[in-house]
Amino acid sequence: MGGNGAEWTGAVSQRLRCCVCGGPTDGAEDYVLVELTAQFSDARQWLGAHAEHLNSVLAEGFSVEVHDM
Repeated sequence: MGGNGAEWTGAVSQRLRCCVCGGPTDGAEDYVLVELTAQFSDARQWLGAHAEHLNSVLAEGFSVEVHDM
């Protein structure tokens, strides 16, 4: 897994394309990784996104903030 900053990959082995714009996320400082799970199942789905793009499609009252860890 990658480190922090523009190379961080999270729980997947490489960065995923942005699920909103479809563009690459390589080198993006606002990359986020979202895990979707289903109740009563072990199934997991990972989505990558630019935080700004994800914020543009979230319901009112929800937002994504990027913090360097």
